[in-house]
Amino acid sequence: MTVLSDLVDLVLTLGEEKELPAVRGLYKPRPATPTGQPKKFGVIALDDGSCGFFFAGLDDTLSHLDACDPKQFTEMSTLELVKHCLGEDPLLTAVGLGALNAVSQHLLRTAGFSLDRATDPVGQLDLAGARHVGMVGFFAPLIREWENYPGTLTVIEKDPKFLERSGPFEVIEQTDRLRDCDRVLITGSTLINDTLDDVLSHCDPKAQVALVGPSASCLPDPIFDRGVDVVGSTMVCDLPRLEALLEAGQPWAEGTAKYCITRDQYPGIRQMIRGA
Repeated sequence: MTVLSDLVDLVLTLGEEKELPAVRGLYKPRPATPTGQPKKFGVIALDDGSCGFFFAGLDDTLSHLDACDPKQFTEMSTLELVKHCLGEDPLLTAVGLGALNAVSQHLLRTAGFSLDRATDPVGQLDLAGARHVGMVGFFAPLIREWENYPGTLTVIEKDPKFLERSGPFEVIEQTDRLRDCDRVLITGSTLINDTLDDVLSHCDPKAQVALVGPSASCLPDPIFDRGVDVVGSTMVCDLPRLEALLEAGQPWAEGTAKYCITRDQYPGIRQMIRGA
């Protein structure tokens, strides 16, 4: 069993115990233009306004997403779409993760869990006190600020375009270098390609670990069960505004909010539902 399969099982089990809102819409990222790169995150929205991001930047998912008719997804039941997370089709897997994230947001809200929008998930790792930080994925904003930190930074990145980047850090492909890191920052996109378990297997059990990114807006239970300390993601606050921003290829800040969940302050979704 992997993190992703455990997430799907958890959402399916909880979803079968209550009536879930239907899938209302799929919001595509802007495709590439002659003057700009394509955006890589889409959104699934449910009838109650709950939303989930999904990463569409793997393989040829973006081109297939751009060409598809959203009705092929909105006409599925919510749980049927979630099940596609574990399929072989990259597009269905990506959109299925968006549905899983949307249902997760619905379950957290209806269980009465208040997402912490004030705490910076990266700040929870105390990078200023780190000896060696491992970064799985190229987090450009943090890398630009790295000269302000005293520790060593190693970036683990499979995309060849990042391997020749230079700066006060090293970019490599080998995840086994994480064993030497006392802080590890992991992109939420490891959920969509189902590599999170492999990444975590290379981490020092004593390291402080955070999973961050829009596609990590799922229930954190299976993630915390594997020793991750912090999950940081993005929630949708204003869907009409976000839709306009997605279509324009603009930043999402006006339609979304970042949030943080820490393992030691999270009671677990089953306990919260029982008490709701």
